[in-house]
Amino acid sequence: MMDMKTLDDFRRYYAEYLSKELGTAEATRKSTIVKAFLVWVLAIPVTAAAVWVTTSFMGQEYFWALVVLNVLVFGFLAYMFYREVLSSSRYYNLFKGRVIDGIIRFVDERLHYIPHRAIPVAVFGRSGLYNKPIHKYEGDDYCILQLEDGTTVEFSEVHAYQKVKDGQGSRWDPVFEGLFAHIKLSQPRGGEMYIVPKGTSAEEIGTKTSRLQSYPPENPTLSTAYEVYANSPMTVKRYLTPELMQAIASYHAENPTLPLHYGMHGPHVYIAIPREAVLFEPNVWQSLSDVQGLERFFQDLSTLWHLVTHSVDLSGRAVASSAEGTA
Repeated sequence: MMDMKTLDDFRRYYAEYLSKELGTAEATRKSTIVKAFLVWVLAIPVTAAAVWVTTSFMGQEYFWALVVLNVLVFGFLAYMFYREVLSSSRYYNLFKGRVIDGIIRFVDERLHYIPHRAIPVAVFGRSGLYNKPIHKYEGDDYCILQLEDGTTVEFSEVHAYQKVKDGQGSRWDPVFEGLFAHIKLSQPRGGEMYIVPKGTSAEEIGTKTSRLQSYPPENPTLSTAYEVYANSPMTVKRYLTPELMQAIASYHAENPTLPLHYGMHGPHVYIAIPREAVLFEPNVWQSLSDVQGLERFFQDLSTLWHLVTHSVDLSGRAVASSAEGTA
């Protein structure tokens, strides 16, 4: 089993390394805002001067038409500056590439990070964890690890919604919001198993060919909060190991109101842990000195990775960084 990083480990890492990268990103953020302010402040007298000069040559009867024209031009330039500078991917990628990537590699240095990518909706749908139609799907902060034995782990933030219509109109109901992991094993496992919140029926999970029955888990903490469905008792005995049960029980103790979903069939393992808020995202108008926000981001990733490493053996060597996902 791999050694997991603790919050104290992360705080030392932050003090020794990450704070410097955060300082660089914060300096860029402030510089960007200053440049925007100077451009907009200078644009106002320039626009006024342009109106005065043109009316001097063309006559007062064109004054208001020129004012409107210059205001429209100024507004367009301001919008383009905001879009290309303040809201551009340059600043976003600077923060993601230095700070977020640093946190992810601290969790496991073998992980490869792709900020703008997410677990494909097809993979999410095939998991069998949520048998509901998905009408809206988005996500980012994709990570992948490929081992030499053929095992592949991928995870990302995911927001999946179902469109529901009632007498008052339609609304987007969340099916899942949080971190979603998919593990494709080099060798398929025999059987099918799901660990889901208490009260979930067998009809709400599984694949089209599932033949599931309920089996009470041996861990008393797990049995009070979760249902275990599998195709046979041998599947539960073989794959619901004491280590995995303890990892899920520990997760429940720390997140009693955010129950996870776990699924396994064939060569695939799926883990979904819900989160109450969007994971850490950069904003040019907000200071990056939110250390607590970075700590929460680390804890979310560490929690998921703890469950992943207790589900499969990831002690093998990693293949050279690759952006290829799993099917």
